[in-house]
Amino acid sequence: MPYFIKRPNNVTFHRGETAVLVCAIENLGTKTVIWRRASDPNPIIIGDLQFIPDPRMAIQKLPDKKEWNLLIKNVQPKDSGVYECQVSARKKLTRLILLRVNTIFVSGTQFVEKGDPVHLVCNASGATQPPDNLDWFKDGIKLSPDAHQKITLNKYKFSATKTLASVLVLKHSQMSDAGTYVCRSSELDTTSVKVHILNGKQIYLRISFIYLHLSTGFIHVMLKLLMLPSLRALIRLFVLKALVLILMF
Repeated sequence: MPYFIKRPNNVTFHRGETAVLVCAIENLGTKTVIWRRASDPNPIIIGDLQFIPDPRMAIQKLPDKKEWNLLIKNVQPKDSGVYECQVSARKKLTRLILLRVNTIFVSGTQFVEKGDPVHLVCNASGATQPPDNLDWFKDGIKLSPDAHQKITLNKYKFSATKTLASVLVLKHSQMSDAGTYVCRSSELDTTSVKVHILNGKQIYLRISFIYLHLSTGFIHVMLKLLMLPSLRALIRLFVLKALVLILMF
């Protein structure tokens, strides 16, 4: 009797990525896997046959993992929703997977050494057009070049992809600049990223301590080995052979 193997049933991908909806089945045998959207009675794929003419969608079969996954390339917000993985058995077996497609995400430098600049990029997309605006916040305070002299903000609109990008540059970072940075679109979608400011002197001292600790441990182990009678005899034998070779030449 087929049954589903536990896998995540709530997945999130960024717009443009390849979404992988995993469906793992034990004891599938000769049964067929059917994929469909829960809101649509028409199947997307039955077995190897695709019924929706969308070249972005495909079945991914991984027999070693017992997975029959649905792939959605270049995933878009319109693809968000609940999907069904169904096994064509006498007793109906259905697994529901919720797909979310983020319309806003942040990338950039999350670990920065004190004094170096922080670069963060926020990308947000709309359903029919780019969002009107993007705002940055830290600790609940809106960031702007007017209030913070070391901050620069530049925005770029891409009509073809319905995307608005905002580039935040924080010059000469200080320890106080560490924290969570939030990007919010005019459509009130939000995303965040945590920035860590590293103190170079502390890193150097920590690495030096680890190196010294490892070196001391290595020397300690070598001294212990040299105290072994069998190893001392082996060293003497090696030295004698070396002397013989030298005398031969």
